[in-house]
Amino acid sequence: MRIRRRRRPPEPAMIRLQLADALLERRAGGDRGAEPDAPRGARLLDEVVHDPATPFFRLPEVASVVLSRYDSVSPRDRRGRLADGTLTALRGALLAGVGLRGVEGVDPAELDGFEEALRRRMSDLASVRAMDSGADVDLERAIVLGEGDLARADAPAIARERLAQLLLLRSDQNRSAEDATAAVELLEACLPVGLRTALEPGHTLTEDEEPATTASEHDPLTSETAHTAFALAHALTQRHRLLRADADLARSRSMVTAVLRLADEAGLPTQDLRESAALVHASVPDATGIRLAGELLDGLDTPMARLARAMIDAHRDRTTPDPSARWDARSTLADQRALPDLPPLLSAMLEAELGRLAVQDEDWPTALTIFESARERFLDLYEAQALPGSREFLLGLRGGFPVLHAYALARTGRPERAVEILEEGRAVLLQEALRLDRADLGAVPDEPAERYRRAAARVRTLLARPTAGPTAGPTAGPTVLPDGGPDPDRASTPAREMDTARAELRTAVDLVRAQPGASDFLRPTGAGEAFRAARSAGGPLVHLAATPGGGYALITTDAPKPAVRFVELPDLTTKALHDRTAAFLVAHHERRGEPAAWKRALTTTLDWLGTAVVAPLLEAVGPVEHCVLVPLGALGLLPVHAARLPRGDHALDRTTFSYTPGAAAYNAAHHLASTTGQDRLLAVEDQEPDPDRRLRFTGAEIDEIIGHFTPAALRLPPPTGNREAVLAALADHQVIHLACHGAVDFEAPRRSGILLADDRLTVGDLLDAPLRARLVVLSACETALVGLDAPDEVIGLPAGFLQAGAAGVISALWAVGDQATALFVARFYREWRTEGLPPAAALRRAQRWLRDATNAELAAAFPALLAAPPGLSRRALSLWGRGRPFASPECWSAFVYVGA
Repeated sequence: MRIRRRRRPPEPAMIRLQLADALLERRAGGDRGAEPDAPRGARLLDEVVHDPATPFFRLPEVASVVLSRYDSVSPRDRRGRLADGTLTALRGALLAGVGLRGVEGVDPAELDGFEEALRRRMSDLASVRAMDSGADVDLERAIVLGEGDLARADAPAIARERLAQLLLLRSDQNRSAEDATAAVELLEACLPVGLRTALEPGHTLTEDEEPATTASEHDPLTSETAHTAFALAHALTQRHRLLRADADLARSRSMVTAVLRLADEAGLPTQDLRESAALVHASVPDATGIRLAGELLDGLDTPMARLARAMIDAHRDRTTPDPSARWDARSTLADQRALPDLPPLLSAMLEAELGRLAVQDEDWPTALTIFESARERFLDLYEAQALPGSREFLLGLRGGFPVLHAYALARTGRPERAVEILEEGRAVLLQEALRLDRADLGAVPDEPAERYRRAAARVRTLLARPTAGPTAGPTAGPTVLPDGGPDPDRASTPAREMDTARAELRTAVDLVRAQPGASDFLRPTGAGEAFRAARSAGGPLVHLAATPGGGYALITTDAPKPAVRFVELPDLTTKALHDRTAAFLVAHHERRGEPAAWKRALTTTLDWLGTAVVAPLLEAVGPVEHCVLVPLGALGLLPVHAARLPRGDHALDRTTFSYTPGAAAYNAAHHLASTTGQDRLLAVEDQEPDPDRRLRFTGAEIDEIIGHFTPAALRLPPPTGNREAVLAALADHQVIHLACHGAVDFEAPRRSGILLADDRLTVGDLLDAPLRARLVVLSACETALVGLDAPDEVIGLPAGFLQAGAAGVISALWAVGDQATALFVARFYREWRTEGLPPAAALRRAQRWLRDATNAELAAAFPALLAAPPGLSRRALSLWGRGRPFASPECWSAFVYVGA
């Protein structure tokens, strides 16, 4: 380029680049004597990238070496710093090149080529960095650059494929069907029309496509297009998982079969293709997917094929345990742990799966070693994510592994450490939010305390913001460079804003910890939180969990001295819990058409809970006044408090049960309960405009309870209870009563909510709600349910209100009749407000009363809510009066108390 005349290239920088390239190449060649070459070469590369003397017009060459030797640089954090430094240098070179436009002696065409090379290298490197780090902020940067590549008229097919892969990653993290669909469309556009016709005989041509005369006469299958087709098949399976679109799954599997057939006809080497095809099939691990993947992997002996086969065997072991196959899978997975440069998420999942297999074999030392390594990997990945959605995705994948880790600890005599591990993996997002809101800064000097408050407020604001796409913050600045292309370092994406805010928060926390006596600020306190919770509750804190070989309870008590007791629950297996929960949820979903089946499923579930969980638990804890439950996994969807015991009574007949997301959440709620009043009531009636759907008894229900608060009560009858009015009133009231319809969204639990006059009040709305309440009563159906993808995050209305500033929440696990709900609520308020019982104890007494009361007793207690049918004879009235209309568990056992 003629622009070289502006500055003579300094030889030392380019000599160091060549030396770094040679050293890393020799190390990549496997020369054992070249071990020191890798760190030395990486150090030289880093010096070249960050040296201001490196000529900017040679940076595309520097970036090419960084890309070609990227995998040879270790450890991963050093590699990441090198990538980030190179991207910053490339951006600077692009700005410098733009500044040369119009300068005499500079050829515009040559400058165009230079800028295009910079853009290409930036996009290449950002994509590699995103795949390597697994961090959402890196992924957003790569997508910004990829979309910029696609905006250019001459964008190559590889740019489309790469952007499609990035969108699929984001689709995974955000559960975004839109990103999956965009990836499908990009990959479809990469395949020639004739080949698409061959791969999908039923494909309908668009207006821009011309028909091909034969299957692949004009567009023969190549290795490159075969892998593109597999990428499309994978994108279809991704969309199938998100939308439950069976047509996408059928299309994907048909396409994979067609690619392998055409590859065989074309004489292409099929080993690599069979491996890719197997991975597509295994991404939907139903019986067909596992069978097809297994058939394709037979006879393949590549590292990735062995890894895939071992993961399939491990998956089979979950449902059909086979000790010999399990040992083979363990051996293979242990070998594959040593594979260099596995993606960090795959590496963490591999280790966690290997730990699960070790638990199955009761190989406790191996299991503990592996789980600790997997834990560190997951924690690093978690901290690398900026957005709550990305963090939630990781926590969902981590799933039940903390349960198994804790089980191995308890089995080896370390129950206190087991409680710490369960607490660390439970309601992580809620704990983080509670720490933001309720940090103790009393002894911290004003300046660091205020800096922390500002940083925490910024993170809290961003957490409450919807993150569907890029956002323009107040200091976002331009999002394009002077040449018109996207500038990922200035584009204000949600991930970048949150990443910056979290970095500021970490700095503020470090500053607080540097103050005298504050070194433990916001640090985990180990089992101390659990002991505090047991002391505050006046009874044991019990973690309940299922494992493949049987479940367990960790019972934390504070008297006569702090202790954790490990109790095994042999009948609480993962499979039994899964089967019971699935049958329970299906029966509830179909209850309107099959009410008898719903009643049978509920009765069966309560009987099983009594035998498998509660009876041995009560025997272990003995007589106690109060028991706080932390049910892990799918147990959180079931009414453990109402379990029917072998003698025929129910769990709540023995003691008061309440629930909590975890010990830290309970302690925060208990502190709030002890410092918050309970006199001002906000009562919202059902706002349903359709009289046929309106809840008939909510008006009378509120008539009954409002007398406990008069005159300090605000009532919002229809249609005054709109979203804006309710949110505005929350901050001024200490008891919130919402007698409305509920709406649960299992796949997007942040959209679950209460239906108001104009919109729904969602879990997402609560994240930034100004609330300080002693109690929230959700007199609505299904308001206690949580998301299924990450059940241990307990994302739902109860946790949302706890995070917003409520000390306790009453909600329902399923839809209960309007009249039964009104009677229960009226009795609860009487027990709490008049009799002076704590809320959890008042709830228990109200449930037992509703179950046992006769019609005559119900009508005498609340005549506005229940009266005898008119015209009954004396004998008929006597018979009616002795009836117990709400004795069935579906009428009284749905209600749960969460909090303190």
